[in-house]
Formats: sequence, C-alpha cells, structure tokens
Amino acid sequence: MKDFLNLIRWKSLLLCLIALVVVRLFLIDSFYETFVGGAISPISTFEYFVFCIAVLFLAIASVLINEYFDQDIDGINRAEKDLYIGRSISEKTVLNLFYVFSIVSVLMAYVIGYLNGFLHLGSLFIVFVFMSYFYSLKYKRSLIVGNLVVAILYSMVILLPVLFELFALMNNPGGLFKVLVVSLKEELLYATVFLTAITFLLTFIREIIGDMQDEEGDRECGCRSFVISFGERNTKTFVYIISLIFIALTLFFLFTNFKGTSLIICALIICIPMFFFMKELKNAKSIQDYGFLSELLKMVFVSGLFMIINIY
Repeated sequence: MKDFLNLIRWKSLLLCLIALVVVRLFLIDSFYETFVGGAISPISTFEYFVFCIAVLFLAIASVLINEYFDQDIDGINRAEKDLYIGRSISEKTVLNLFYVFSIVSVLMAYVIGYLNGFLHLGSLFIVFVFMSYFYSLKYKRSLIVGNLVVAILYSMVILLPVLFELFALMNNPGGLFKVLVVSLKEELLYATVFLTAITFLLTFIREIIGDMQDEEGDRECGCRSFVISFGERNTKTFVYIISLIFIALTLFFLFTNFKGTSLIICALIICIPMFFFMKELKNAKSIQDYGFLSELLKMVFVSGLFMIINIY
C-alpha cells in the first residue's frame, strides 16, 4: 500500500483535494453569501464530494499511465528506491488500474453531471483521460506541447468546479441563474479566470523545471524538452520571463481585489518565494537543485490557496 501511495504521488493528490475544497468553500460559497444573501449552491455537499472523488480518480489514472510509459526515463533519472513498477507493482496491474480509475471517474462524472443538468461533465472527463493518455504516450516527448497539456489539466482543478457550478445554476428550476447572471460575469467568472491563469502559469513553470531535472533521462530516451532543444541558459531565461508574467498577473489580481492587510500578506507570501525561486534558479545545476525548486513552487501553489481563502 505504501508503494502504491508513493506511486500515485499522494502528496500531490492531497493538494488537489485541498484545492477543490478551498474553491468550494471560499470562492463559490462566498460568492453566494455575498451576492445572494446566503443562498446555497444547487450542488449538494454530498454531490460535490462525489465530484471531488471523480477528480481524484482522474488524477490517479493520469499519474498511473504517465508512470507506465515513463519507465525507461525513470530508470535513468530516479534512484532504485523510487522505482515501484516491476518491483512491487507489475506493469499489467498499473495498466489495469489506469483503466479502472478512468472508467469509474468518467461514470461518476456522468452521474453527478446528470443530476445537476450538466451531463457532459462526463464527456469532459473523457477528454481529460485521452489528454492524459496521449500526453504520456507521445506529447511528453514533444517540445512544449507536453508541458502545456499538464498545465491545462492542473489548472482545471480551479476552473472545473466553477464550470460545474455554472451549468448547475443554468439548469436551476428556481431561476437562480437569471438572478445571478450579472454577478457571475463580473465577480465569480472574473476571479476564476484569473486564478486559473495563475495556476496554469505556475504549473507550466514547474513542468519546465521538471524537464531540467530529468534532462539526462529525457535526452537518452529521445525526448525533445525545452532544455534539450534550446540549452540550459536559454531555458532559464524563458523561465524568468514566465515567472515575471506570473508575478505581474498575481499582483494585478491582488491589487484589484484586496485591500489593507490581506493585500500585503498575500503579495508577500506569493512574491517572496517566487523571487527566491528566481534567485536559486540562477545557480541551479544538479538534479537536487531542480528538485528543491520544484518543491518551492508547490509552496507557492499553497500560498495561492491561501489567497483564495482571503477572498472570503
């Protein structure tokens, strides 16, 4: 069980679950409290719980298929103790678990979507399953495309709950959507788009750092990552540019939505780690250096969740 939990990267899954809960409690629910005087979401707590499980199952399936196709690369980049497929878990088991988690996730999405007037929530999950599969099979080894696919999938953790909420509102028999339509456009969707973009950029940066960490294995296995195609120096310059865009976008969002102490605290807990990240990136050379930078970006993501909490 311990090896399986490590294989599916349980810490990242826990962050995903926390993000889903934070979006519901401090973005969606606070929207209702502010603009509808305490009205509740048409999606019940239990239904949202099922939705979260479906998302987690989808994430597990994505990790499993990625690990399945990455065995040759991981055999070079990872220590023996970090290799689980073929040692404690067979290849066949990993592939079968991918199918099981994918199918169960899609079925749960169809059921919960149907109950809330958004049947095609399941169709979206099918798209995400295929994106994960073809990313692991092909796009991961292509220039930039793989990084963009992962960034899109991770940013869905912020966007998908709000889309689900929006379609549930549109099919609300009480006409709640008509009452909220202006506020939806001006407040909830505005905040969600910015937060999704910020999450996308942060994940994209982390994926580039991951490529730099895995350069040796990627090179031997014929991958065309950014660092292999353009070199370490140019890759670092590219990361600096994306990081500055991330900081600028975050500060713009903060200054247009926060005031006083909340503004200062959120700006500090996000920008200070990012500037420290950029400083450490300059001298990063080893796998350990890039591993530390990747973990640092996870801390920035947690800071972003704190920013959402402050929206409340």
